[in-house]
Parts: sequence; C-alpha cells; structure tokens
Amino acid sequence: MTTADGSEAASTSKATLPAYLIVGDDLHLAEEALRKLVKGKPDSSIDEFSPADEFDRIAQALVTPPMFDDRRTVVVTELEKLPAESQRKLIEYLKNPDPETTLVLVAAKASSQMVDAVKQSGHVIQAGKGRRNDLLLWVKREFSEQGLTAAGDAINALLDAVGEQRLALSRAVEELALVKGGGRVSADDVRQQFQGRADIKLFGFIDAVAMRQGTAALQSLRLLLTQGEPAQLVFWNLTRHFRMLLMATEGSANHAAKSLAIPLWRAEKLVRQVRNFSHDELLDAYAVLADADLKMKSSAEPEGLTLERAVVRITQRQ
Repeated sequence: MTTADGSEAASTSKATLPAYLIVGDDLHLAEEALRKLVKGKPDSSIDEFSPADEFDRIAQALVTPPMFDDRRTVVVTELEKLPAESQRKLIEYLKNPDPETTLVLVAAKASSQMVDAVKQSGHVIQAGKGRRNDLLLWVKREFSEQGLTAAGDAINALLDAVGEQRLALSRAVEELALVKGGGRVSADDVRQQFQGRADIKLFGFIDAVAMRQGTAALQSLRLLLTQGEPAQLVFWNLTRHFRMLLMATEGSANHAAKSLAIPLWRAEKLVRQVRNFSHDELLDAYAVLADADLKMKSSAEPEGLTLERAVVRITQRQ
C-alpha cells in the first residue's frame, strides 16, 4: 500500500531494492516492517547496527559481498540518534549505493534530506501510529494475514478487550487464529476468548519490554497492576521470557523451537526480539531482574516500584 506522498505503508515485502527507510513512532509497526524485509534471509547476510557502533563498521558492511544470498542486508536502527556526520555519509552513500547491498534505515523521525536520498533508489515505509481508523485497518489486515475475517464489531470488541497497543493486538489475533483455525471471527468469539483475562495484556507488556518499548511497557505494567494482577506473577513471567531470550541466542528459530519446545512462530518472535539486545545487554537485563527479585523478596520498596525501575533499566539503550 502506498501513501499520498509516494511512501509505502508498513506492509512491505522482502527487500530487493538498494535502500529502505522505515520511519515512524510506532515501534511495533517498524519491527513488523523490518521483519518482512529480512524474512527468509540467512543470518550470515544480515548486519545490524545501532548508534553505539562505529560508523566505519557500517561503511565496511555496506561494501562487503553477500554470503549465501544474492544481497547483503545492512540494518541501521535508531537512525535519528546517529551523529550528524554519520547521517551525512549515509546520504552520500545513497547517491551511488552498492548494487549487491540493501540498506535498511529505521528511525522514529528522519530529515527531509535523508527521505529524499532514500527515495532516489528505494522506498520510504511509514510506521506511524496514525489515527484510530488507521489502527482499525491494521487490525483488519492482521486478521487477513492469519486467514481470518472480522467485521467492525468484532474488531472493536478486540480493542475493548485487549487495548490499542499493537503488540498485544497482534498476539491476540494469533491466538484467535489458533483457536478458530480460519474463517470469520464474531464479536462473541472475541468476548468468549478474552473476557476477564489479563494474560493477553500481560503478554503485550512482556513483548513491549523485549522490544525495548519503554513507554508502552510502563503503561501496560501500570494497567496490569491497577487491574489487580499480582506483581510477583508479572515479574515471574517477565523473568521466564528473558531466560528464553538468552536460550534463543544460541541458534536459529528452528533450533530455539526444538530446544524450548515451543511453536516455530513463537521461536521466530523470540529470535527477532533477541536482535534488540547484544549478548552482554541480555546478561545485564537478567542481572537487573535478579536484583529486582531480591528487592521484592526483602520488601525493601513497593513491588510495583521495583518492577517499574527494572523495566526502565532494561528498555533503556546505552
């Protein structure tokens, strides 16, 4: 789908062009667009960088021949935090990009010069939160991708039951697909599946932490605690998830699915989430959770406050 200014919406397919810019303030849409661009590509042909990396490493990756694939994919996240000089060098590179490399830039916002440079050889993919109507259309596409159809009343029922965070909504649609196996989903189906349940919101919270979406994670946590979800239960599930993330660093999604005895689609999500952390950052996150566990057991401070502080420390990027 193309927007009015010629940019693509966040429903693009596998990367085949020299450059893509995923820009917008909805981190789930950005992650979803990135996942589709790199889907099916071997890990050996993908290099991912952040503002913490030296620009020389990014420049070297851009001219390194691909391995086991026809194109090398170089992903640069949080583009807006890159030094101005590094951004200028990327704009210069885009004037004559390597024909065997796809550069994928991910940014909450981007300069007009960067947008124009990408458009010369590739596509700009919008990943903004948009209006509520945009959210309704997105949910409808999520149903369609899972082999389901849903009328407006069913979609509104899902928003009422789960909230408007895309992470939680995506997981809820996946669950409905597993239960229904295809076909039409009614508002009654949604209410029957999610009425009185906090776990779907709990999963949304955990995914937000694993995606390092600090604001969304804190909002979800406060909602869970306000609704009476025990802090210890929330903490246990978060710790369990990060233990699984550490195990998922050891191989492919297929390996993770077998070793953790989980469905492949869930293992693929774990592997995508792992990419948000270096191995040391994952170890640090687990240490933060261990420290929080001691504080919660010693009653040194309110459990909810301990959880909030842990979430902030884990989701912050150095």
